[in-house]
Amino acid sequence: MVDSIVYKLQHQLPRTASEVGTIRHLANVPKLCDLFRSWLQRLPNVRASGENKSNQFRTRGNEMFKASTPEYHVVVEAYSKAIFAAPGGSRALALGHANRAAALMRLRRYREAFDDCQLALDGDYPADSRLKVLFRQAECAERLGEPAKLGPIVEGIARIAAGKALQKAEQRRLEAWRAMYDAADRNCTVEEDENATTLVPCEEAVLKEQVAPAVGRYVVAAEAIKPNDTVARETAVSFVPVYDPESSSTLPSFDCQKCAKVNVVPFPCPTCGRACYCSTRCRVAHRPVHRFECFGYRKHLWYQIGIAHLGLRCFLDGFGTIAGEMAKAMDASVCYRRVLEETREEDNSFSHYGRVLRLVTNFDKMDPDDRMRYTLAGLMLTIYLQECTPFAEAVKDCAMPPAELLVCCGAFITRHIGQLVCNGHAISELRLALPSKGQFYNLNDSLLLAGSLHLCLKSSRVFTAIFPRISMFNHSCDPNIRNHFERATLTVHATRPIGAGGEVFNCYGPHYRLMAAAERKMLLRAQYCFDCGCERCREGDATFEQRFNMIRCPACRREYSKELNLEELPTVCVYCSAEIPSEWLSQILDLDPDDRRDETRTFERAESAYNYGKQILIHSNQTKAIALRHILECFTRIATCKGLAHSNALNKLALEYALLMRERFGHMSLEFLTGCFYLLDVWAMFCYYGDDEPHSVEQQAEERTVLKQFRQALAMIGADNRGQILDYMKRYKIIDEESTAECIETMEQAA
Repeated sequence: MVDSIVYKLQHQLPRTASEVGTIRHLANVPKLCDLFRSWLQRLPNVRASGENKSNQFRTRGNEMFKASTPEYHVVVEAYSKAIFAAPGGSRALALGHANRAAALMRLRRYREAFDDCQLALDGDYPADSRLKVLFRQAECAERLGEPAKLGPIVEGIARIAAGKALQKAEQRRLEAWRAMYDAADRNCTVEEDENATTLVPCEEAVLKEQVAPAVGRYVVAAEAIKPNDTVARETAVSFVPVYDPESSSTLPSFDCQKCAKVNVVPFPCPTCGRACYCSTRCRVAHRPVHRFECFGYRKHLWYQIGIAHLGLRCFLDGFGTIAGEMAKAMDASVCYRRVLEETREEDNSFSHYGRVLRLVTNFDKMDPDDRMRYTLAGLMLTIYLQECTPFAEAVKDCAMPPAELLVCCGAFITRHIGQLVCNGHAISELRLALPSKGQFYNLNDSLLLAGSLHLCLKSSRVFTAIFPRISMFNHSCDPNIRNHFERATLTVHATRPIGAGGEVFNCYGPHYRLMAAAERKMLLRAQYCFDCGCERCREGDATFEQRFNMIRCPACRREYSKELNLEELPTVCVYCSAEIPSEWLSQILDLDPDDRRDETRTFERAESAYNYGKQILIHSNQTKAIALRHILECFTRIATCKGLAHSNALNKLALEYALLMRERFGHMSLEFLTGCFYLLDVWAMFCYYGDDEPHSVEQQAEERTVLKQFRQALAMIGADNRGQILDYMKRYKIIDEESTAECIETMEQAA
């Protein structure tokens, strides 16, 4: 729909008009606003009506729960899907929460189980079965060491006991819990939020904002900064989930929209069944914003509009700070101009939201059709707020006429969309695969099975966020900082010395190690509307070609650089025109990870093919990494099944892959971190080889260096994922307790 509107309205948008002018212009286009209203109302609900689908998931969970050897992680997943599918306030929703609590308790996830019990009791859970839920909840409170929570639970059990006699064991437990609560009530303490982000204190560098005609605003170091020093730390003003448009599932990723914790036991909004949270506490805390987005989740709207969702979220998060200005003004232009004038300086009356408003939009430089799309999105989202949400209640004190209010809100949302196109940050983390995708866990705890690390943890973009202070850093294809995320907080460290007065450079994506200069310049021009003048681009740096794409022709033995396109093989030598052999690569890429026939012979052929290919793809050719990764995906988890020789050969290939990732991306990167998973998995498999008792792997000097760098790289991921990986390494004797303490100290220094 948007493309057809853009086509009809192209060349009509005034190029020099402000956001107010462009929104006002489009709002006056005949029937355009009515078209958006009609489209929004026609969007179908993403969640099926009724309780049938939820009941199906819950029944499946019940069957797995009763199995002789239940996989409780898969059971929890089934019950979670039942919760997502259940209508708000339904019996199916209450049953889903109660049943999931029982499975979570088997995994010792008492915090989430407690919340599940409460949601079941607050919902339409059958009266004749509420006693067992109360007993579960009381046990959770006891296990959590929080007896102050037992009061309402004890009262609930006592009320039921008044009409139905308890068994002796139940009566004894009730009396014990009452005693715990009475003791706790006299020494009651405030409950701490375990989901709060704990960051290692750091001293940030002193930075100065400067302005130059050629580049606009930029940031320099006021004092000299040493490598690994903290340059800046900032918590996102706003963030939204990254939605995968290729995914066939309508379920969201299990990441919290309030605190940005990833891989959570999901507590979705019961109304839309799509906004995800890590706890009822976060769900309640996010309600002031989510109430304006709930309808969009029900209609799958946010999956369709990309970065525009973050534009709306910025406006909603910051609306409270500018509501006073909007309430006073009668005219959209006056209000908009007054707010922007107030935000000329970094320290302004609109606080963090004011810093967002200072960022550039590049509307005056971008393609007119792109500008039209972003403006149409801003108009549509403003109509969405007015027609589909309780936003009218939030602006009831506003003096502007409705038409002016639409223009004013649309201008701010459009501005944010333009700002985010060139200032948004992707928050990357390690995402856990769903338990149903493979057998990753021990049956009764959350420890990963040997050989499963590379299968269940993948680097992924989880949120898109805005960090207005750090967004002021200009781009370089060879940046002097690196980014570390801890949930929604971004910490920036120096990668090399930055002298006093030296500029701080970030990388906006196109990096000299990842692509050739011509491609970098094209991408930067297309999205950020500038021509890169960094040192690597000025000097025509050829690192990408010379280090990561070198080929040696088997016929003439001459070496040259060419990036291989796997879809266009075979290729020919640029010197002698002889065909470059590619059958070895096809043999590797045709391997089926699920084919378990004659694995030893298959592995030997793959290893032989790779060793042949190494003579053609030389140095750190990136295609070698593709071939290696496919071999490791096929054989890592069965490393010791076919004997020690097989394991040693895989160990060498896994080490080589880790070294290639280090050469390409540096050791402080998610690519190197996840590239080491294959090596750790081979070591974990070897831990039990030939003996019932676990034993450590004897590591060579180069392997010890890689392991040390891997431990440093763990600082780049969140504490929750770090803890799981460290537990894995301890369990399979990759590191011991003393090494774990050193590892934590190393990570704190790196972070």
